[in-house]
Amino acid sequence: MNVKKDNQEFKFKVKNQVAYRAKIYGIVQGVGFRPYVYKKAKEFSISGFVNNMDSFLIVTAEGTKEKVKDFFLDIVKKPPELAKIEKVEIRKEEIKAFTNFTIRESENSNTKLKFILPDVATCNKCREDILNKDSKRYRYAFTNCTLCGPRYSVIKSLPYDRCNTTMGDFKMCKICDREYKNPDTRRFHAEPTCCKDCGPKLILTDKRGNKVQCLDEIKECAKLIKEGKIIGIKGIGGFHIVCSALNEEAVLRIRNGKKRKDKPFALMLKDIEEVKKYCQISKTETNILESKIRPIVLLRKKNQKNIAKNVAPKVNKYGVMLPYTPIHYLLFNEEIEPLVMTSGNVSGNPIEYTNKGALENLHKIVDYFLLNDREINTPIDDSVVKVVEDKVTVIRPGRGIAPYYIMGKIKNKILAFGAEMKSTFSFSLDGIAYMSQYFGDLKQLNSYEEYVKAIKNMKSIFELKEEIISFDRHPGYMSSFYGKSLNALKEPVYHHHAHMASCLLEHDIDKEVIGIIYDGTGLGDDGNIWGGEFLIGDRKNFKRAGHFKYVKIQGGDSSNVDIWKIASSYLKALEDKWTMDFGLNRMKKLLKDDLEVDNLCYAIDNNINCYKTSSLGRLFDGVAAILDIELKASYDAEGAIELEGIIDESVKESYEYTIESEEDQYIVNYNPMLLGILKDIKNRENKGKISAKFHNTIVKISINMATKLREKFNINRVVLSGGVFENIYILKNIYKALSIKGFEVYFNEKIPTNDSGISLGQVAIADSRH
Repeated sequence: MNVKKDNQEFKFKVKNQVAYRAKIYGIVQGVGFRPYVYKKAKEFSISGFVNNMDSFLIVTAEGTKEKVKDFFLDIVKKPPELAKIEKVEIRKEEIKAFTNFTIRESENSNTKLKFILPDVATCNKCREDILNKDSKRYRYAFTNCTLCGPRYSVIKSLPYDRCNTTMGDFKMCKICDREYKNPDTRRFHAEPTCCKDCGPKLILTDKRGNKVQCLDEIKECAKLIKEGKIIGIKGIGGFHIVCSALNEEAVLRIRNGKKRKDKPFALMLKDIEEVKKYCQISKTETNILESKIRPIVLLRKKNQKNIAKNVAPKVNKYGVMLPYTPIHYLLFNEEIEPLVMTSGNVSGNPIEYTNKGALENLHKIVDYFLLNDREINTPIDDSVVKVVEDKVTVIRPGRGIAPYYIMGKIKNKILAFGAEMKSTFSFSLDGIAYMSQYFGDLKQLNSYEEYVKAIKNMKSIFELKEEIISFDRHPGYMSSFYGKSLNALKEPVYHHHAHMASCLLEHDIDKEVIGIIYDGTGLGDDGNIWGGEFLIGDRKNFKRAGHFKYVKIQGGDSSNVDIWKIASSYLKALEDKWTMDFGLNRMKKLLKDDLEVDNLCYAIDNNINCYKTSSLGRLFDGVAAILDIELKASYDAEGAIELEGIIDESVKESYEYTIESEEDQYIVNYNPMLLGILKDIKNRENKGKISAKFHNTIVKISINMATKLREKFNINRVVLSGGVFENIYILKNIYKALSIKGFEVYFNEKIPTNDSGISLGQVAIADSRH
């Protein structure tokens, strides 16, 4: 008998025997699978048992041939909603004449094929419970069941049993215990289940931690928010800083307190109808917003009326999410307006997740705290996604997505340490590659400490003893520093090859491709900083076939903030003296400081604190500064994001450029484009038109280069990866144009195209080499 599910075929060789044992691998714990199997066994008159073993499911079934066959078909083809079956193994057993079907206690085994379910948004049934006055869990903020609630954030070890989570500290009351043991309830073996009599409690305090006396903490919170107060709310994976999105003063206070000048804040809106008031939204965007993941989704602004200007200044999108915990639903039930719901941290630091840490580090930002006494074992921020070409693409892997795993042809035990910015780590075990949540910038000590702690935690849960470690070749990255300190076979990897390999792994491509890899920074094999690359290769090896022309940029790391330095460096490199002088004089006027620009030019001439780069990300920064969109960036890629935001999409024109051949490589010379931009500025052309022409030029260069490389190497597959492809205009237009020209085109979707995807790329490369 063959069963097909998600294009996979599971073979059940049922002949005349009536006793079989199945091992079901995947996300099968914490999703109500055991009671589901129990009920199906009753339905098909099957005897035997079901139990958890590590993180897979054992099902032993006895019955007639047809009944056993139908039973296994049903549970594999139509599993519970949250389950995801990856592999099924079934074998014939001796008949033991079970008299009934039971659910047995969990067991341990030597298998390392393990899965952890991400945290899951509150289901509709639990939402009904908390709003139903006749329910035992009416207005209870920690209501959950097998269909929803915390998972990854509370788990300490496998198998996924209550004693192995932070809920082990709470002894169930008699009613909860009865539900937990009753297969006919949806809280049967719901490990975090609890109620107001036996579960975690809310505690409302002032900013100093003094308890606020009130009858209902959530009602009091809603009242305070309406009064313009800022609340620090402890959620599933950490703290949020919350205020009314309509209160300009409160939003500005959060900005000042977080030291976050312009980076957009996330919004939480009551429901889809409310989202439609403020944003343009497609069916795919609606579906992902309402999904069990409940990520932040980037949506184009439609109506900014009432929303405070400082929520998302200088950009044309809002980051929006819907309620996903009982606290959120209960708050919105108090008829509050849209909320700012931003990460509970000071910019640059990881999210706070302990009561003590929040009180110590957030008290200067918030007015009150809504705390609780449920421990978070693994902090995790909200996931961020966007929709491109009707495909959901992950920007930040977090709650609801992490830990992300991918089944593939991974044969080694590998631990990969990722990049330094937008960091993640990944590891592989028994054919599965796993990726962690996002940790941010590892140059920040607190972020680095959380990153190391999470690596040790996951190694413990999965009992991983890595045989190979892989890290970025950049010697200054903290991730590489940590990786090199461990005792295992070392496999250093070039940054841009890892970008390409991450996409190859996601799409299960083993053949050679043309890799168009655009990002801000990454060490290349010639010792320079790459970022505008055209590679030929596969998971194992690559060859640089072309790149954007090098420029010497002055300022080191400071230039990533003072992006006027990047602009001035590009202008200084122009061969046309009149245009160079015009551009540099413009920068002096914009900065209102001749000396700064003169000193920079002197430093370039004398090679003081300079680096050579082919980075397209830096070119975007430079153009943003030349156009006076942004001279100093307050967050990563701010200039590029704002440059994309002003595109006049009706403009189809582009600028000139040349492609030159040098030592068997194609070199993109963008100087004619910069000359064209400066001429348009001199002629006072609209910035939206200039931005469109600039973006269209990058698209044309990409198509031209791909076509040349296809002719030269006879390769028709193209991979698009790297942080610049966060730019939707660039990605969708290159993707469409290449597809029209007959290329097979792939881009990152579930594995982030930015540096968060680097760690899985490192796993793919290290595995292919050993």
